[in-house]
Amino acid sequence: MTSRPLFWKRLGHPHRLGAAAVLLATALAAALLTLADGDFLARASSLVAGVVFGVALQRGELSLVRAYRDLMVMKDSGQLLGFLAALFVAATLTLGTLAALGAAPPADARIGPVHWLLPIAGFSFGVASVIARGGVMVHMRRLGEGSLIAVPALLATFAGFVAGVALWPWIWAHAIDGAPTPWAPGWVGMAGTLLLQTLGLAALAAALWRYRPRGDDGEKSFLRRALIDPWPAWAAGGLLGALVAVSYAAGEPLGLIAECATIARWFATVLGLAPVDLPGLDEGVGGLSAPLEALGLTQHVVILFGFMAGAFAAALASGRFRFVGFTLRECAEMVVGGLLLGLSAMTALGAITGEAIAGVAVGALSGWIFLVSASLGIVTALKLDRRSAMMVADPPPSA
Repeated sequence: MTSRPLFWKRLGHPHRLGAAAVLLATALAAALLTLADGDFLARASSLVAGVVFGVALQRGELSLVRAYRDLMVMKDSGQLLGFLAALFVAATLTLGTLAALGAAPPADARIGPVHWLLPIAGFSFGVASVIARGGVMVHMRRLGEGSLIAVPALLATFAGFVAGVALWPWIWAHAIDGAPTPWAPGWVGMAGTLLLQTLGLAALAAALWRYRPRGDDGEKSFLRRALIDPWPAWAAGGLLGALVAVSYAAGEPLGLIAECATIARWFATVLGLAPVDLPGLDEGVGGLSAPLEALGLTQHVVILFGFMAGAFAAALASGRFRFVGFTLRECAEMVVGGLLLGLSAMTALGAITGEAIAGVAVGALSGWIFLVSASLGIVTALKLDRRSAMMVADPPPSA
């Protein structure tokens, strides 16, 4: 019988100093980027936003697949209430501010085109999320936690993005080009849209309230609840919604899909899979642009590094970081699910944060359509998926 090295065993214990060192390093990197650019908003703000994004996702363990699984299997609506909190906070801060100032939406607001492929892409994204046991952000979070199963999932997802870029001329010509971009404030105003969305979210929350978790923190210290135990999903969701609103105020809608699409476009062009000129991606469509630029330390790359650093730091602080392997069957599942994830997200011009939450935040009908169709895909796939890994609760954090 073999035993693991001592340092390996200790990986699963809280490492607050290690987490502090990671955050200090990212703060130093942000300062260096600010000095190099002469402007905090150029790249350093993307790094900071990515760190906060990663911390929020890791501490709340937010996952739409888990949210519906918890409700269906354990009658626990905590995660779904967390997503409703994210939608409410993002919409209240964004639409509320625009209404109070009498301002127009940002030029790159996620008001996407509504076309026949959008609900199909949303549904397939939901199905793919179940096959891969999570979406793009979930696997990036897991990679920050040391889960090696995220590696084939993310590589396959990136390959799906490359395939989406290669198919983009057809997608653009047969679905997106000329599609309407319905925007609720154009019909009922900013305040009216905020009121309607708030009433809808409140009705959903009321229906889920009876299944809310009733955990008891007892005598647990504030530090344990903040750094070790998972945050209540509503707290992490509220932070995510606030981050979406702040990103709009800074002029760049939050999300990771644009970053993945930009890098995938560069690869697809270098490999000769896509033409140099891609309408829609060059000038931007639905608030998403993926310009053809050389692979470097751009805003698109920096926010990904920030997300990983935030998730890694939060995992270290909570004792969630540990290396976990995978089987050949699990690898195959990640490849199939990842490919479909990337292709679906590229076709829909976003995923849960960028397309759904950021879209709902400005009253875009495209955000609601994607969210509903992705939810239908997740619920359908969960009803058909009997894998034990999808039917049990996640393990508790280490003491």
